[in-house]
Order: sequence, then structure tokens, then C-alpha cells
Amino acid sequence: MTANNKYWCLAFIFTALVWTTCASARTENIHFFAKFPNFDLSQWYVSHGWANGEHQSCEWRSDAVRATDEKNIRLILSDNGGKERAIGCGEIQSKKRFGFGRYEARMRTAAGPGLNSAFFTYTGPPHGVDEHDEIDFEFLGKDPHKVELNYHTNGESQGPIIIDLGFDATQDFHDYAFEWTPDKIRWYVDGKFVAETPKNAKIPRNAGKILFSLWSGAKSSDDWLGKFKYKAPVTAEVEWVKFTPLPNKLSQP
Repeated sequence: MTANNKYWCLAFIFTALVWTTCASARTENIHFFAKFPNFDLSQWYVSHGWANGEHQSCEWRSDAVRATDEKNIRLILSDNGGKERAIGCGEIQSKKRFGFGRYEARMRTAAGPGLNSAFFTYTGPPHGVDEHDEIDFEFLGKDPHKVELNYHTNGESQGPIIIDLGFDATQDFHDYAFEWTPDKIRWYVDGKFVAETPKNAKIPRNAGKILFSLWSGAKSSDDWLGKFKYKAPVTAEVEWVKFTPLPNKLSQP
């Protein structure tokens, strides 16, 4: 099989995955490691055919998630849109939910005003959980030397915390991690501690799915993301993701 054929074969597998039924999420209290693109596709769901809201100018498309011939998953934002939006964008999410522990990923983000590349956990009503809880790394393409750290507890945003990275996150791969415990969240970049929640903060308590996404903002997001204007396809890439549970009974909220 040629390299080009292999590339499209892998892309086809991801497209086909969208049409499978997404299994009910379970909270996992086990070590988890996915090295892309060689990983168990039954563990992941590829978002397809909808948009998250009016703040987003693109539509999730299965063909915007590609396994490359290298060692990454590529999230693509392009003018290959769908029925709702002219722009297509990519997102993957774990089928299982994970609790307290350390979450790590190695990724490269996308450059350009109006773009958001994200590594985060999420749970809420779409996943059958009443409370919306979330922990984020959000990289705004308008300023790739910074990252926004955020968390949501029962639908209430507690951030953001803005960190100067000291490098351009769109130019190379870097390691990003956070540790989530019942009383705090601590974030790390390339193994270096960069921020934590304040004392007595409202900490998320519901286990969440692991997600990676690349999307473009609409007019209502201009003040936050910058004005998006499509020029050419852009990509974000993820090399691997890892979850390590806490070594005690608190690992599963």
C-alpha cells in the first residue's frame, strides 16, 4: 500500500466510525494511553454533522479528522463544510469518562485569528449528566504564545487563567497536562507547573470525556478569539494522550 493510499484508508476508517452507535459512557478508574494514530478506534467518537452554537462558525465533520502517515491525528479546519455551516472543523472525544487524576497530551495548535485549538475534559446534559463540568487548555490562534486555562463547575466558568508560554504553540509539539483532585486543579506545560486553582475554589466533581478540537468563531466570539476570515485550510495535531488515576478511592467521583 502506498503512503497516499494508507493516508486515505485511515481517514475512511474515521469517517466510518461516525456512523457507529456511541456507547454509553462509563467512568474509568484505570490507566489510559492512546498513541496516535495507532489506537483503538472503538474508544473514540468523531463529531459529525452539527455545530456547538452561534459562537462557532464551523460544523463538525468526520473528514476533518485524519490519521496521518506520521504519528499524529490531524484536526483540519477548511471550506469543506456541511449542511449547517460552510466551514468544516474537527473534534474527537473519548467514549468513556474519566475521573480525578492526571491528564496529559502532546500536541501542536493552529495559527490564525478566530481559531481555537483545545484539549479538555467535558461532561454535561448531552452526555446524560445534569451538571456541566469542564477543565480546559484553550489555545487562541490570534496569540499562539499564550494559553487560556479554564474550568467549569456546574455550568459556571471559573476562569480564564492566561499563561505566557514562552514559545509559539503552533510551530512545534509540546506537552500539556493537568492534575485534577477533589480540592484543586494544577496545570503543567512541558512538565513545568504553570498554574493552579485558588484556595476554596469550586472544583468540578463529575467525571468527563477527553476531547480535542479545532474550531472557528463567529461574530459573537470576535472579542474573545479575534475576527475569523477563511483563507486556507489550517491544522492542529495530537501525538498522544494519557490518563493516570489518583492512587486511592477518590479517583472516581
